[in-house]
Amino acid sequence: MRAHHQPDPRTAILVLLVVNALVMGRNSMTISLICLAIATVALATTGRWRFLAGFLGVEAGWLILFLVLPHLWQNGFVAFLALMGYWMFKLTTAGGIASYLVILVRPGQFVAALRRMRIPIAITVPVIVLLRFIPTVFSEYHAVREAMALRGLSMGWRAWIHPLRFLEFVLVPLLASCTRIADEMTAAGMVRGLGSKQQPTTLSRLGFSGLDALWILIVVGLVASTWWLKDLPAFPGGSS
Repeated sequence: MRAHHQPDPRTAILVLLVVNALVMGRNSMTISLICLAIATVALATTGRWRFLAGFLGVEAGWLILFLVLPHLWQNGFVAFLALMGYWMFKLTTAGGIASYLVILVRPGQFVAALRRMRIPIAITVPVIVLLRFIPTVFSEYHAVREAMALRGLSMGWRAWIHPLRFLEFVLVPLLASCTRIADEMTAAGMVRGLGSKQQPTTLSRLGFSGLDALWILIVVGLVASTWWLKDLPAFPGGSS
């Protein structure tokens, strides 16, 4: 079953591709800001308030780097920071839309949509493994940090001062755990016939709803707005 507040995975793929193309393309900065507003509203509907606050905080930091900092100092290093902030702002905006879709669309639904679209196995399998592996990495990271805290090895901000200790206490156990999990996921995928060429039966119900129509209207509006805003500069303060 698919909840009424979840977009169809095929709509999610369309939205993700279009937003990435518009944000990362040579379009007006206004387009990126509009996409940021859309990502903010979308994430707010998921109820993940801590994640949304962190997302907006990171975006605010990138905006300060390339909008405020060049007006305070003007040198080569500030120019480098401004350029980095500009592109990281775009990447984070695209990541916000991707996070909304990952939160709402379950991997099983995504698999069913890819197979319904006749996507080749060479593309489907890596995407499925990636979607299932990334959340596991985050949960394992929190487990390692909790184990460190129980042993009195919690580092926090001191990880920036002692990077080698962070490497020894966090990254090495995390990599070992992820390697074991990757082997287990490979075995589970083989048991489930993940690479089989036969079309399996799926329990995920796919279909378009009012939310999908809303997202399609938003995508059409974004594409149309690029024509109206084409004369604006891509970089603030630059030429079009």
